[in-house]
Amino acid sequence: MSKTFTSVNDRVLCEVIGQARERLVFIAPGIRPMVAEALCHAMEIVPTNAIHLVLDVDAEVCRLGYGDKDFKGMEQLQEAAAKHSLTVNHHPGIRIGLLIADETTLVYSPTPELIEAESQHQDKPNAIVLKNELPPQLANACAIGADGFKTLEVGLDQIDKRKVDEVKLDLEKRPPKEFNIARIERIFSSLIQYVEWKIKDYKLASRTLKLSAELFGVQNEDIAKRLTNNYRLFSDTDALTIEIPFINEDAKPVADKPKVKFDSHTIDRERIRIKKRFIIDAGQFGTLIQRRDVPAFEKEIRILEAKIAEYKNAIAKQIELQVTAIVDELLSALHDRLKASPPSNWQSRYIGKEPTEDDVSRLFREDIQGEVDRVKTDFNPVVTVVYKDVTYQTFKDPVFRELIEMRFGKKAIKELLTEYDAAREQLQNDNSNIAVP
Repeated sequence: MSKTFTSVNDRVLCEVIGQARERLVFIAPGIRPMVAEALCHAMEIVPTNAIHLVLDVDAEVCRLGYGDKDFKGMEQLQEAAAKHSLTVNHHPGIRIGLLIADETTLVYSPTPELIEAESQHQDKPNAIVLKNELPPQLANACAIGADGFKTLEVGLDQIDKRKVDEVKLDLEKRPPKEFNIARIERIFSSLIQYVEWKIKDYKLASRTLKLSAELFGVQNEDIAKRLTNNYRLFSDTDALTIEIPFINEDAKPVADKPKVKFDSHTIDRERIRIKKRFIIDAGQFGTLIQRRDVPAFEKEIRILEAKIAEYKNAIAKQIELQVTAIVDELLSALHDRLKASPPSNWQSRYIGKEPTEDDVSRLFREDIQGEVDRVKTDFNPVVTVVYKDVTYQTFKDPVFRELIEMRFGKKAIKELLTEYDAAREQLQNDNSNIAVP
């Protein structure tokens, strides 16, 4: 390895460790069995007072792919260290790699295999190599300087068995994903994802008054409990068209522009337009969206939400007027029956033997006042958007694949898959492109 900037993977680490005779420092987030075995062999050769080993003992390290998924490398290293009266030390959150083997120093960026595979190409550097140039400051920080462990900066705490057992239990409860599958999920999900998009409670036809069965002469208590009477405030075709301020591209009302007409049908049209532009119908799998379209989609949603907010505020007065008119209509229609046969719960609320005209009006309005108040405040249209990633298992489903191919074309999907397959094959077979120092 003649260049200062180079590429380091587990194979390179093992060969550099194998050259150590006088001193050995290994610092990294995690470790895999191949590197652990190389360090175990080095313990037979390098003086124990010139060895310093530091890892981050945390289940997330394994899940991210800085170490092996089952923690075997860590256990293997700790067992060998104990035989030589050495310790493997812990430094929480460390995410850099350092290997010092005699006169060779490698400072490198460990690869989180959950996100990407280790590079096998020297022209894609992730490390700096120093030969015969170990800075005293670095030597002191790693306890191999003149003052030994007095100047140590990383790995101050010894790893104990209890901590290792806690990590293993955590990994059993929440095991890491297979890294190659996770990488495919990540890449594919960067192109497309699920989206659940709904507009709730914007239909005026769903607004109702719930009326007590006793107001209609039902005296049987059991029947009254099971009988519900809902009086619709608006018909299916009644949209209550109103005018709202013009909303600009920043989802802000513009006072100096003419107002625009708006109703629940307008919301339907906007919903359909946005859906046609951005949403991919995946049948039984739900709905999808391309990630590149998410910013434009969310901009449209913000504008629609601003329009709905203006509509909600303007329609509140119309709902109040409609409720008042319907209460008057119901009272007129039920007045004679209520006066002739008032509900039993009214008897203690008027003075005479029979309720007066005023009593009937007062008691009827009192009984439904709670419903009136509810309806006045119940109109609350809400837009909800939820995103979810597409899993590898779904992507491999033949029905899902067919749906996606119909949308994007077989050629595009084939190229996407070919890229994954070629990348995995190259990573598995190409182990000869990196020179070892």
